[in-house]
Amino acid sequence: MTRLFFLHALGASARSWDRVIEALPGHDCVALDLPGFGDHEAMGHLSVAETLDWFAGEVASHDSARWIVVGHSMGGKIATLTVARRPAGLAGIVLVAASPPAPEPMDEARRAEMIGWFADGPATHAQAEKFISANTAGPLPHDLAEQAIVDVRRSSPAAWRGWLEQGACEDWDARVGVIDLPALIVAGSEDGDLGEDAQRRLNAPHYTHLRIEAVADAAHLIPYEQPEALAALIAAYVRHIEQEGER
Repeated sequence: MTRLFFLHALGASARSWDRVIEALPGHDCVALDLPGFGDHEAMGHLSVAETLDWFAGEVASHDSARWIVVGHSMGGKIATLTVARRPAGLAGIVLVAASPPAPEPMDEARRAEMIGWFADGPATHAQAEKFISANTAGPLPHDLAEQAIVDVRRSSPAAWRGWLEQGACEDWDARVGVIDLPALIVAGSEDGDLGEDAQRRLNAPHYTHLRIEAVADAAHLIPYEQPEALAALIAAYVRHIEQEGER
């Protein structure tokens, strides 16, 4: 069976994939907390290169003979850069509102505001709530919104600032090149910076075999907003990969 590794967005955790994984019964799913986030908050800030090495170790520790990486936003950049290394056993990639290998498009005033939230420690509840609200097409259910807010607030300040000041700004475009691997790129229909247009400009050129899907009634936080729709796209993609592998 093909194993799925899930990498989350900035300010999220492995828990952000819970509803997606619930809608993927029968699949071998591993959701990870990236360094500096979720239960790995104490790891603080790791560079992009260090995070790639960390993730390679996680894949190896799971003894994964055949696997697919699913990356959301920040996790999407880590996913693409992982794929560019051509690791053993990797069969495909799913990018969800993914940050590109090139510097991520972002309004600089908004970037500065977000960095300021973690300048002297964790963000406040109101700041985390503002972050979630700005990245969703509509209000989340209360319990889900609170979970997302808690995850933002338990992010390592160093990791949060490190991504916004360094990781998201690094240009790996030339090093990634063009990858001969089937890719699924998913965008929220109401996402601003990393919507379908941005995905076609910044991520799509790196793949020779790809499919692009837009999810309705979703902005940037698709795993929270439309988990069933996202799971259906992932399941169809996995079936395609496995069928191709049998030929």
